[in-house]
Amino acid sequence: MESNIHNILDQFTSLTLPAPFWEKYPESLIYGAGNMGKDVSNVLTKHGIPILGFLDQKAQPDDFWNGVPIYQPDAEFISSDKREMVNVIIAIHNRDAEIPPIIEKLKNIGFSKIITVIEFYDYFGQDLGNRYWLTSRSWYRSFEKEISDCLGLWADEKSREIFLNTLRFRLTGNYSMCPHPEEGNCQYTPFDILNYELPLRFVDCGAFDGDILESFLDAGIPLQSVAAFEPDQANFNKLAQFVQLNSDRIPNACLWPCGVYSSVMQSRFETSKGESSKLSPEGNTIIQCVSLNHAILNFAPTLIKMDIEGAEYEALLGANEIIKKYRPSLALCVYHEPEHLWQIPLLIRDLCDNNGGVQLLSQDTLLQWV
Repeated sequence: MESNIHNILDQFTSLTLPAPFWEKYPESLIYGAGNMGKDVSNVLTKHGIPILGFLDQKAQPDDFWNGVPIYQPDAEFISSDKREMVNVIIAIHNRDAEIPPIIEKLKNIGFSKIITVIEFYDYFGQDLGNRYWLTSRSWYRSFEKEISDCLGLWADEKSREIFLNTLRFRLTGNYSMCPHPEEGNCQYTPFDILNYELPLRFVDCGAFDGDILESFLDAGIPLQSVAAFEPDQANFNKLAQFVQLNSDRIPNACLWPCGVYSSVMQSRFETSKGESSKLSPEGNTIIQCVSLNHAILNFAPTLIKMDIEGAEYEALLGANEIIKKYRPSLALCVYHEPEHLWQIPLLIRDLCDNNGGVQLLSQDTLLQWV
């Protein structure tokens, strides 16, 4: 296990970085004029790297941002010869955007110097800061032991391969290595794992507007009891409305307008960002946080789901007594922080002192003890 991880890390983190892309071809275009693209523009400007413009599918005639023009990707604003001498930086970090088709389209248009956001982070990661799992690739080297320990947790070859390919993708930037959910597999109701204990006693941390509850109902999964936590007021109102409209199929629900953490506390919170609202020192409001141990100690869950924008590790610490006592299935997002890919599975191992294995079940990621 250790040698496997060592070889992967050694192959991709000990390489000398190629010459900076802007040395051979000084001018750059930025693909994507959203928040990521604007941040990339600021970084390039800070370092004195010329920007010809943005490329964006939603661009309208005479669109500009901060004095920089925004073009349709196939607009005839530069000659075909010059397209081969311009860097195109793909400034998109969005789960709903498929990057390989974008790269293919750019190549067909005539752009050949394409820089992915993963490559861009090698040079300017400190300027941009971590974004979910995205960080400078060299950062992984110092976590070889933890990553190796995590590889040893998975109970089956498929799970080990998903874990390794996720790591390979992050280190190479090769999107063909990125694991994809199997066709027809729903995020929290995958067909290729052990069935949940039914009827479900479900704890939904980061319940948003009830979207996961709705997917369970659509899948015909009976719900005995629900404890749902959602601190964003706008989201909570939608959640409450959904539960009320479906009270015949959700007979026993308790809704908490709170965040979930390792202790009972109040914290600053970025609100009004839909499903991306989160705890943040720069938050525009203050919310109440609770630990599951304090809030629902005797709920006896059969499934705990956490999609709480990076607070998963702390929330698990605050659920340690429930997890040890009831050993529920756990559906946990591990992409909000780079280290969560291995840190969260290792924490579950320590909480449960489990002698079996862990099954990695979906890209998002779903974990279940076997």
